[in-house]
Amino acid sequence: MRVLFTESSPNLGGQELQLLEQARGLSNRGWEVRLLCPAASRIGELAAQYQVPVTRVEFRNSLHPSSLMRVRSVLSEWRPDAVLCHSGHDADVCAVAARTLSKRPRLLRMRTYQHGLPRAWTYNVLFDRTLVPSEEMRRRLLANPRVKPARIAVLRPGIGFAGIEARSREPLDPGLEERLARFPPRRLTHAAMLREEKGHLVMLEVLARLRFADLCYVVAGEGTLEGAIRDKARDLGLEGNVCFAGLVRNLPALYARSELVVMPSTYEPLGMSQIEALGLGVPVVASRVGGIPETVEDRKTGLLVPPSDVPAWGEALAWALAHPNEMRAFAAAGRAHVRRRYDLAKILDELVAHLS
Repeated sequence: MRVLFTESSPNLGGQELQLLEQARGLSNRGWEVRLLCPAASRIGELAAQYQVPVTRVEFRNSLHPSSLMRVRSVLSEWRPDAVLCHSGHDADVCAVAARTLSKRPRLLRMRTYQHGLPRAWTYNVLFDRTLVPSEEMRRRLLANPRVKPARIAVLRPGIGFAGIEARSREPLDPGLEERLARFPPRRLTHAAMLREEKGHLVMLEVLARLRFADLCYVVAGEGTLEGAIRDKARDLGLEGNVCFAGLVRNLPALYARSELVVMPSTYEPLGMSQIEALGLGVPVVASRVGGIPETVEDRKTGLLVPPSDVPAWGEALAWALAHPNEMRAFAAAGRAHVRRRYDLAKILDELVAHLS
């Protein structure tokens, strides 16, 4: 079997890393895989580490002529059994290109965001099936009663927990240890793209409210909001408590060296960092929003807090920092839960069923 993965986003986040895990997992099972992505994309740079072959396609928009021709050529010559698209432009281009062939591959799309009411035609006609990471995301798509339920299926992210546990024991990224040494010792790690909905600006307000001098808020990620986050940290007098770690290649090693992993998102179809952290037994405090409650149970495997509620977040973090034993007990229960529910081998079995 041959599977063509596509990704038009230039950024690197949980969705892109999950794509690479899926591709490597299928390759290890004997499947042939290939990735289509733009030349200037972070996933293309990382693909070699996952031993995933890459073909460059620009995907500048949903009907980009040269991308349509390039994708059609790949489909004709390589003849994949299935195409799995991960973002908007590549999904549209692949759907159109495939329908110009006399015999097309099975078309599937990963959908992790949906703002507003979805268009039924996209889900009922354009793709054979749309895969979403959570029951919450499936409910969002089925809010339009004309969307056929059989066309929407949940495929949770798969995580190789043995691999991330091994990586957690490795050194931190070069230079990060030295940078962290300049900040206070108690680390609250927030691993996410620097975008509005990830809640970095809210977290800064929470930290200003707590005024714990021994706290270091580790901002692990890149994105367009970095300037605004830096400005707000300075305005709140938190420059000595906020470490901008940039894109961290070995997040498990950073999680393992953190007191808490926080996820203060205001919108989150599911989220990955809280799952990986719990898989390592690291305590988690996260927003009660979107699909996150499917991964964290309040006061049983972690703490859930209303999104954007600065006083509530302040109380939750103060309690978590003052009760490390209870938080570690929550994390131990969470470890067993996520390792059972998000095991990579199990998720790959489900993916194969959708692709076949």
